[in-house]
Amino acid sequence: EAALKYEKIFGKGNYFLEMQDHGIPEQATVNQQLMRMSEELEIDLVCTNDVHYTFADDVEAHDILLCIQTGKKKADEDRMRYEGGQFYLKSPEEMYQLFKYAPQAMENTQKIADRCNVTFEFGVTKIPNFPVPEGYTSWTYLKELCETGLHNRYPVFKGEVDQNCHLTKEELEERLNYELNTIKNMGYIEYFLIVWDFIHYAKSNGIAVGPGRGSAAGSIVSYCLEITDIEPMRYNLLFERFLNPERVSMPDIDVDFCIERRQEVIDYVGRKYGKDHVAQIVTFGTLKARGVIRDVGRVLDMPYAQVDNIAKMIPQELNITLDGA
Repeated sequence: EAALKYEKIFGKGNYFLEMQDHGIPEQATVNQQLMRMSEELEIDLVCTNDVHYTFADDVEAHDILLCIQTGKKKADEDRMRYEGGQFYLKSPEEMYQLFKYAPQAMENTQKIADRCNVTFEFGVTKIPNFPVPEGYTSWTYLKELCETGLHNRYPVFKGEVDQNCHLTKEELEERLNYELNTIKNMGYIEYFLIVWDFIHYAKSNGIAVGPGRGSAAGSIVSYCLEITDIEPMRYNLLFERFLNPERVSMPDIDVDFCIERRQEVIDYVGRKYGKDHVAQIVTFGTLKARGVIRDVGRVLDMPYAQVDNIAKMIPQELNITLDGA
């Protein structure tokens, strides 16, 4: 019943019954039932492999990493584990051997791949267009926002004494123009408008926004746009740490939103640009040399003193690896 429902949703030929074989006995039983269902419902089969590590001999390392992630020891019985030990990237030959009783399922895997036509253009940065009000270009709109922010942020433009920043109007305008021209020449006008817009949305809707984190706090443009709330001139922060005309790289503005309402900002961006144009980036963390020794030692239930002695043999160097040590 469920299979027919999904086939109706996706359309005939766009929905498949998936078979897997990771050396788990129960999967063999399930696969036989899937073959029977495929014949009865006339829904095609496809065979896949759930990949959690690259090579077959990575199984032990993956199991230990899983223990580190879940805070368990390897000897614990009530812990998460991947039974079967075959969750690696299998070759076509291995897959054919496993599913030689269902050759059509193998062919369907290739058919699905052939129907995918996504292409990636590497080495090219594409920034979305920001919709500016009528009568403006992106450049004139950014300049006006920054100039308005400069006058609002710095008391000197109101004829008042600024206890935190002793620069003149001319010096502040010179810094702002330098940053704006750098941003323009590097092609990042739209980027700043996009970030300004969703931060403006958050603040206008009572969503807490962090005062600034990372090198973006060194930009007076960020300060004038209220992307950050840290006055860069007072603390002699360098704009070049954030955006350097000598080293062309994408600016990276780190923004902290209230965790309870962060999704509202993401939804706003999705509505503005279209959900099919918005994606969240992925980050990968790595374990430091000393830390991984302590973690693995704990997982293997080794004596603390022994693990500590081994960990202290690793030199105190930034980004050192186990091989390098």
